[in-house]
Amino acid sequence: MSKTKVLFYELFLFAIVQFLGIFIAKTLIHTQPELLELPQIPLFYFAAVFVVSVSLILLAMRFLKNKHSFKLLFVFLLAMGSKTVFSAFFSDIVSTILAISIVAIWIFLPYVAMHNFAIILAISGISTELGLSISLSTVLFLLGILSVYDVLAVYQTKHMIKMFTGMMDRGLLLSLVIPITKSWFTRTDEVKPKQGFLLLGTGDIAFPLIFAVSVLNVSLISAISVALGSIVGAALVFYLLIHQPVKRAIPALPPIALCSILGFLVSLLL
Repeated sequence: MSKTKVLFYELFLFAIVQFLGIFIAKTLIHTQPELLELPQIPLFYFAAVFVVSVSLILLAMRFLKNKHSFKLLFVFLLAMGSKTVFSAFFSDIVSTILAISIVAIWIFLPYVAMHNFAIILAISGISTELGLSISLSTVLFLLGILSVYDVLAVYQTKHMIKMFTGMMDRGLLLSLVIPITKSWFTRTDEVKPKQGFLLLGTGDIAFPLIFAVSVLNVSLISAISVALGSIVGAALVFYLLIHQPVKRAIPALPPIALCSILGFLVSLLL
């Protein structure tokens, strides 16, 4: 597949997540306005959960060898995220049934295309929930801190790469998968980094959407501008990736976060 097609598929999937999340958030705010009155997650609490989660994953990779333990984590995230998406349109019972159905399809059709569909639902739903629960100032602070963390974790400690590949080896593929030389119907357990696929981590997709949802209180234009900025950032990441002298993983969040913030600032001038 040509680089242009790979870039198109990457940006297409990335954009679906961003705009689906904004649409879901806008619909939930319209149908459930009480969501805006819920207490927001404090920065300290969010940071503590993040640190504890990363630590637990690293410990689990060290001591747990059973792949099913890690797949249960994805099942939980998929069920929770897809239920949020469906709850914008259906009753609680129907949303639960549909979410369980998505999990079942993901289990019985373990292919790249189905995995991407599941990831899109999971990220859209979870990011929408977080975006409605975190203040704009907190999101901006997190984008800055996590961008620095991303650089250090990829280039210095390298634990981000070890954690990502370790989870993949245990059946937990937390990324969008774009085939380069392989098929959309390749089994997900055959997906490996640098072996015919481009992988874009869920965090790099989720945080710009959390940002976009958090600025819906400013305006829909601002949310869309953040999404468009993040898409430009994803394209920049792709450019940097393919023009490296030595092919290796790169921290994707800093360019995406920067372009998202620039998109927001441009929207304030419109």
